[in-house]
Formats: sequence, C-alpha cells, structure tokens
Amino acid sequence: MSMKKLSDQFYVGPQIEIDEIEDLQLSGIKSVICLRPDGEGVGQPAFEALKSQARSLEIAAHYLPIVPGQISDAQIAEFADMVTKSPSPIFAYCRSGMRATALWALHQAQFGQSVDDILAAAKSAGHDLTALTPRLSAAAL
Repeated sequence: MSMKKLSDQFYVGPQIEIDEIEDLQLSGIKSVICLRPDGEGVGQPAFEALKSQARSLEIAAHYLPIVPGQISDAQIAEFADMVTKSPSPIFAYCRSGMRATALWALHQAQFGQSVDDILAAAKSAGHDLTALTPRLSAAAL
C-alpha cells in the first residue's frame, strides 16, 4: 500500500484493497475517504465492502465519488464537511491519488494555505498540480 503525506493529518494514495485497511489502522489512520466511483476499474473492490471492514476496525469511512477532472465546488464543500467532522489522521484515495490530492489542494486553498505551499506538498507526494494553479489562486480569494 502506498500512502503519501500531504499534511500531519492528511494522507493520500491509490486504490486500496480490503486487506489493507488493517494496515491503515496500524498506521494510525482514523478515517478513510473514497473518491473513486464504484465500478470505475476492473477488480476494484466495492466501497461498501471496504466500509464494512473499516467500520469493524473502528475507522470512519466516507464515499465521495468524483469523475477524473470534474471536481465541482459542491464536492469541495462536501469534502470540507467530511474532513471537518472526521477523526484524523485521514487517508483519501482514488485510482492513483491524484484526485485525492487535487481535492485536498482546493480545500486547503479555500482555508488560506498559500498556493506555493499547496503545490509543494502535492509535489512531495508525487503529484504535479501546476495545471490547477489558476483554480487554486481563485479559491484562495
């Protein structure tokens, strides 16, 4: 399992398997956010199965399916609500971790984190969000 740190309380990564939820628990993760629509890929575990395993290990599990390249303002607001109400640290995942990183970045921009700091955190996690700079800058206003 690959888990990249964006902040002290937020991590991102690619699709997880049911048996990896215990690894998340052992890593101290308290909440999981799935951003990948069910059925997006062959062999992808259904969110309900992951949620069941997470809950059995006392990890909160949330589902916010996002189509790649189509993060709406409403989804950013829903994500912000999930993050605010969920115990941390939080792990968010999608197919590669890119959507999770982009959504985190847009959320952080709205809360005043500098665009440069957001881009640096994303880059350290292996994701180049420079194409998102105009939207991050607009969100920061």
